[in-house]
Amino acid sequence: MAAPRHIVDALESVLSIYFSNCRHKERVAFILCDELVEVTCRDKIKQTVTNLGKVSFHDLLAHTSIGFNVTVGGLGKSIYDCHKTRNDMQHNNPAATVDSQYCADAIIDAVQVIEHCFPGATPALPEKLKVTLRVTRLSSRHGDPAQQAAFANAMQGFPWRGFRDRARQEETIVAPGRRANWGLVIPSEYGRIEEILNSVGVPPF
Repeated sequence: MAAPRHIVDALESVLSIYFSNCRHKERVAFILCDELVEVTCRDKIKQTVTNLGKVSFHDLLAHTSIGFNVTVGGLGKSIYDCHKTRNDMQHNNPAATVDSQYCADAIIDAVQVIEHCFPGATPALPEKLKVTLRVTRLSSRHGDPAQQAAFANAMQGFPWRGFRDRARQEETIVAPGRRANWGLVIPSEYGRIEEILNSVGVPPF
């Protein structure tokens, strides 16, 4: 079952921000990721409850249509802990943020929530998003450190502009580097990204 279009679009927005080179990108992507989880759960519940009304985040997760347990280790507790972190960031510490790995963890958790609510949603995602999620998972707690290093080196050394290393008079060549400018090629060059992921042995998403 494919996820609703607005959920897929929201996931794409989160990934675009996460791989951008703007300041505080992890903070913004993390907050939007929390909202994505909430919208996904609401959409699932509304399939059987037409007049849902205002429901707390905890009650959304615990609803019979969702069935997450937020008190024991697992996906439910992980996304609920992220929600508490998000609330603290927005209401108690406006300058707070999260690091790249923690944000990647939240994104992967959100995708698992989408799959939980709409089984088959992950295989139905556009290929560019599945490739982008492979990179995201590699950057998360699920990633293999050796593959992380190999992928970063391959991204830095890949001839993105062919083998022309001199700029034309009116252009400036910006290389993706080891991380900061990956958004220049992810996901627009997802075919090449997939080649790099395969070459270093990163499993499919």
